[in-house]
Amino acid sequence: MYGLSVSHVVTLVKECLDCSIFRWSGQYFRQVRGLAMGQRLAPVLAIVYMSKIERPVLDRRPVLYCRYVDDCFVACSTQKEMDTCFELLNTQAENIRFTREKPIDTWLPFLNMQVQLERGFLRTKWYRKPTSKNILVHFRSAHPLRTKQAITRTQHV
Repeated sequence: MYGLSVSHVVTLVKECLDCSIFRWSGQYFRQVRGLAMGQRLAPVLAIVYMSKIERPVLDRRPVLYCRYVDDCFVACSTQKEMDTCFELLNTQAENIRFTREKPIDTWLPFLNMQVQLERGFLRTKWYRKPTSKNILVHFRSAHPLRTKQAITRTQHV
């Protein structure tokens, strides 16, 4: 690992986790649990952490299991098995709670798509959350300038 020992990497990660300081409206704050959104280390640690949390569910061999960072899609052969998997996910970490989406007309939203699993076939179609209004961040918001500039370039891609 680029000449670093495992203990050095662990020490560096701990330092990053202990230094979750952010500025908002001219004041500095310290985040006491979890990682701030936007930290470069956050997605990597979320993936590592989720791989530990999902292990008991994967050991049960569900019909389908997909994950993108911390968003999971699980399909089981019975409702009882689905309930068991949901309970397992929610008992792995004290501060992490999963929620369930309910199908609407047999379609289940997952990320930017809707999924339908019927008679052994998987169908997908595009999905946009009802709360998505394509509202741009106000220029005077506390977001960093580079974030606001990126939004205007990528909002409608």
